Amino acid sequence: MTTPGFGAYGADPSRYQFIPRVLVIVTDHDRVLLIRRAQHKRLWPGKCNAPGGHVESGEDPYAAALREVSEETGLTPGPLHLRGLIVNVTGLPKLDILVFVYQAEANFDGELSPGPEGEPLWAARSELAGLDLLADLPQILALTLDQPRFFYLYKTPGPHDEEHIETRLV
Repeated sequence: MTTPGFGAYGADPSRYQFIPRVLVIVTDHDRVLLIRRAQHKRLWPGKCNAPGGHVESGEDPYAAALREVSEETGLTPGPLHLRGLIVNVTGLPKLDILVFVYQAEANFDGELSPGPEGEPLWAARSELAGLDLLADLPQILALTLDQPRFFYLYKTPGPHDEEHIETRLV
């Protein structure tokens, strides 16, 4: 039921809102699936990150995670497990980003293939320190792969491209 000026479930456009995104940590034994972002990308060109992206209107986060892995890598992952949430404070009034972090193990179909987002690659965890990773990816990988609890990160931008990250395990 809706009230005039409000959406379903009492959604009030004047209240704090999130833009939904997904990040998928796919592993194959000791290897992690990464995307080396294309040089033409506005954000983080040439940096390595896990597959992920926007949740489209009408799409649930689980379906978005499956779609993003397929689009960015050519692989169709097996079952996904929700492992954490990340809030990225944007600095925009009442609008931040909410990232659903999923994990998938090596139960997939397809072959690695590059796309507009960049070049997919498998990297052994022991080799990650030698790659140009997004700054928060090592922490996200450790929270996803090295401990069993659900996690929550609250990230706020700081001066000089620094971030403050608050971590909670629940």
